[in-house]
Amino acid sequence: MTFRKNPGKAVCWEPTELVSTLLSAGARRVVCQWISSSAYLDDQNEPVLLMPTGEDAHGFASLVRQTNLDLAPPVILNELLRKGIVEQHVNGHLLLRRSAYAPRQPGQANRVRQSPTTNVAPTRRRRFNDIG
Repeated sequence: MTFRKNPGKAVCWEPTELVSTLLSAGARRVVCQWISSSAYLDDQNEPVLLMPTGEDAHGFASLVRQTNLDLAPPVILNELLRKGIVEQHVNGHLLLRRSAYAPRQPGQANRVRQSPTTNVAPTRRRRFNDIG
């Protein structure tokens, strides 16, 4: 496995609606870091395979800690595996499934929902099919 910083590549990734819908805010941020940080992209600008354990620079635990020190790597990994966003190979490496990211469309902002940064109480929303 080789890791290379590759800022000159034309393809930029964004999380798919699947990620935006299924994952917690912390897990979404981890996926965003995995697909946007040049440290976690290979020569073809694809997300690299990561080892699930260990504190080396290119392990999953390191990725999670770079995203947020308050997140527990085993909890995030469990969520990603359980929801089918990450797959674990026989050799132990973690693969971010292709259904989790897509090429960013030019001129579009990142579509991932971010959790609010203020402590505002959430408003009750109506379903789109409610009448009246």
